[in-house]
Amino acid sequence: MRGRVRILNCDICGRQIHGKPNRVVIEGARMMACESCARLGKPYEEPRGLPPTKPGATAKPMPIVVPRPAPTRLADGRAPREVRELDIADNYPQIIQKGRRKHDLTQEELAMKVKEHLSIIQKIELGKMAPDIRLAKALEHVLRVKLLVPTSEPPLPKPSTTPTKEITLADVARIRKKEEKDAHDLEAKPT
Repeated sequence: MRGRVRILNCDICGRQIHGKPNRVVIEGARMMACESCARLGKPYEEPRGLPPTKPGATAKPMPIVVPRPAPTRLADGRAPREVRELDIADNYPQIIQKGRRKHDLTQEELAMKVKEHLSIIQKIELGKMAPDIRLAKALEHVLRVKLLVPTSEPPLPKPSTTPTKEITLADVARIRKKEEKDAHDLEAKPT
């Protein structure tokens, strides 16, 4: 069996390369080029002992992705605190003002401690703006107050225990027939 002849095409123009291919680097990409396209890049030599790489292939290892475990429920059926939905307390302006005064801080000092603009702290204390979750956590930490509360949902109405009669197609037909009859009677009634 004779050795196979490998036909190479130019990575730039696509024509068949006759003879030894020219290895060039064009804009950081390693390519095999024909004689006419080789002048477009800088020549390079493939290191000895390493298998030649395909053009455009990178030698970066693939990152290992570790799946996160699903959040578990606590013994009483609630989700862990970091999973539960949190909401800002309704009286957040008073809580923040009271905590700031307790720690003898000015609005400027509080703004610096939570890494926020003074105008944001002023708007929050006036109740014109609610802090986002990140800022609320920072304020809780600095002022030692409780701003985030679990989201309260109204209780769902309990389903009635009396069985409801389901409407069948026959019921719909009777209703339509009655409506048509009533409409016809109204049209025929002299005024």
